[in-house]
Amino acid sequence: MLRSNAIKHLLLFSCAAGALLAGCAAEPPVEVAQADQPEAPPVEMAIGDFKFRMSDPTAGTTTKFNFALYGLVPADQVTDAQAAMTEREQRLRDRVLRTAREASPVELEDPDLTMFRKRMLLEVNRELGEMYFQELFLDRYWVKTR
Repeated sequence: MLRSNAIKHLLLFSCAAGALLAGCAAEPPVEVAQADQPEAPPVEMAIGDFKFRMSDPTAGTTTKFNFALYGLVPADQVTDAQAAMTEREQRLRDRVLRTAREASPVELEDPDLTMFRKRMLLEVNRELGEMYFQELFLDRYWVKTR
């Protein structure tokens, strides 16, 4: 009886091992997934320097704005973004100035200019016809009211 149980277990083990070996041999070898190369970091591109004035005749004030606008573009889209900016240079400049003039005082008083930058990002990408810029930054930003 002990011998028949041992034979049954041995037979069961050999059948299972044979099935596993047969199954492994029938399938093509599994390729080890190659590690994806890390994405290149986004590239900073200058959009331009902008200066303009806004007058408020009811309050009798004039406000001067001055800022440099930069954006982050994915590394694989830099040449396309540069070509689009060159092609639409004047229209892009007009769009940026118009968007800045339409900004509310609340947007311009925000220390991080969060809403202003989001609106500007939307308008810049809309003018270029594609979502080239991931994020925009303002440098040398100052506002002077008299």
